[in-house]
Amino acid sequence: MKKLINIRNSVIIILCITIICMAFGFIVVSMELKKEKDKVSSFQVAFTKIEKASSVKGSTLEPIGEASIDENKTELHMKFELNAVHDELIYLATIRNKGTLPARIVDIVQSPNYDKETFSRMIRPVSIQLSDIKDKIIQPNEEIELKIVVYYNASTNGGNKKGFQYDLGIIAESAIQ
Repeated sequence: MKKLINIRNSVIIILCITIICMAFGFIVVSMELKKEKDKVSSFQVAFTKIEKASSVKGSTLEPIGEASIDENKTELHMKFELNAVHDELIYLATIRNKGTLPARIVDIVQSPNYDKETFSRMIRPVSIQLSDIKDKIIQPNEEIELKIVVYYNASTNGGNKKGFQYDLGIIAESAIQ
C-alpha cells in the first residue's frame, strides 16, 4: 500500500514539473511571437552615394559638375557646366533599400524633365541619359547603381558654354502585393 502511494506521489510530482515546464515554454514562445508581431515591416529606398565616374574634355577646359544628396536622401541636386562640343560627365548614384521589405523602383523623376521638348530647348545641344532602373526590385539592404551621362552633342550652333541645374528623385513602392 505504501509503495502504491509513493508511485502515485511520484506521478503527481512528474505531472506538476511537466506543467511548469510547459508554462515556461509557452511564455518563451509568446514573447517571440510578440517580437515578430511588433516588428514593423517597411521599405526605405534612398540615395546613399553620388560620385563622378569620369569626365571627358571636348576642348582645353574641363567640364564642371557638382552633385549632392538632400537630407531626406530621396533627391539628387546636380549642377553642370559644359564648355565645348564633346564634353561629357558621367556620375554614378548608389540607391539602397534600407528597409525590411523588397521595394520596386516605380520611376526616377527628373526636374526639370529635359526629355520633354519644352525643356530640352533650354539645354540644347546637351543631352542627359539615365540608366534604365524603372521596375527594378531591390531586396532589403541591396544596392543598385543609377548612371547619369551628360553629353554636349555636336551641333550647327557652335560650342557655346552651357550651364544648368538638374534634380532627380526616387519614387518607390513595396514589391509585395
